[in-house]
Amino acid sequence: MKKLIFSVIVLMLAILFTEHFHSFTIGFSLAIIAVGASYLIAYQAIRQPQYVMTYLVLAVITKLAITVSGVIWVFSNSLIHSPITFLVAYAFFSALITYSVSRYRAYHEIKVNNNKRRSFTQVYMSKFSQ
Repeated sequence: MKKLIFSVIVLMLAILFTEHFHSFTIGFSLAIIAVGASYLIAYQAIRQPQYVMTYLVLAVITKLAITVSGVIWVFSNSLIHSPITFLVAYAFFSALITYSVSRYRAYHEIKVNNNKRRSFTQVYMSKFSQ
């Protein structure tokens, strides 16, 4: 149901903002880059739990730096015509990408746990079946 709601909202936003397509596209692209980079850094904390706070703070600073530098670059080069369209596209797609990445990580974790459980069961059963 959530996927359907997100899809309908994206479609409505795309239709509403066709006149300001450049602003919409740049907001979307900047959101992908900022959120993607921050998640790449933040998920390193899973591999090295002793540095969790460092990675999370670094991820927030990276997202903020990419967003601020992107906004400054966009406005200094006059690439967008509608700041409201840019803001709406950035905010919505930032939330959408955050939700998508979180769901993917949860799905991947469940898949890995199922594979571990299956392999353990196969090893356990092969020992006792002989």
